[in-house]
Amino acid sequence: MVVGLGNPGQKYQYSRHNVGFRIVDNLSEQRQWRWNESKRFQWCHGKIDSRELYLVKPLTYMNLSGLGLLSFLSFIAKSFEDKIIIHDELDLPPGRIRISRGGGTAGHKGVLSIAEYCNLEKFIRLRVGIGKPIQKDEITEYVLLKPPADEAAVLADSEKRSVEALICIVTHGVHYAMNRFNSISAS
Repeated sequence: MVVGLGNPGQKYQYSRHNVGFRIVDNLSEQRQWRWNESKRFQWCHGKIDSRELYLVKPLTYMNLSGLGLLSFLSFIAKSFEDKIIIHDELDLPPGRIRISRGGGTAGHKGVLSIAEYCNLEKFIRLRVGIGKPIQKDEITEYVLLKPPADEAAVLADSEKRSVEALICIVTHGVHYAMNRFNSISAS
C-alpha cells in the first residue's frame, strides 16, 4: 500500500504540500490504473511484477490524513505487508528524495495523524524535499503555495524519480532502493 499525502481540491493541486498526491497520480497514470473515490479517500490498484499494489490518497486534508486512511483500511478489510507513505519534507532541499524504514513522524502532521489514527508504527517513508522558508512562522503559507517555476521544475523531476523509487522498492526491496535513490542529489 502506497499512501500519497496532500490536500484535496484544485486550490492545492500544485502546492508544495501535495507532492505525495502528484507522485501517486503519476504512477497510476503511467500504469493506467483508474482511481475509485469515496468521501474520505481515493484509491486504485494494479500489479507491478506480480505484486499487487494499492495507491491511496486520503481526502481528509493533510493534518487529518489518518482519518482518510483509516476509512480506506476499514473499507478494503485487507492487511498490507508493506506500507509506504509519501510526503513533503521541509528539512530536505527542493528536489531531494529520501527513503527510510521506520523512524518517527519528524513533526509532519499528516504522518503523525496516520500514526495516531491507524496505529501504524512500522512503515516506509518516501520524503520529497521542498526546502523551507527563512521565517518559521511562514511555514503554513509556504507549503500551501505553488512554488515559482524554477522550483516547480525541480519538484517535477523529483516526482518522476520518486515514481522510479516506488517501483524499485516494490521490485527490489527498500534497502536496495535506499542505496540507489538516497545518494542522488536534486538536479
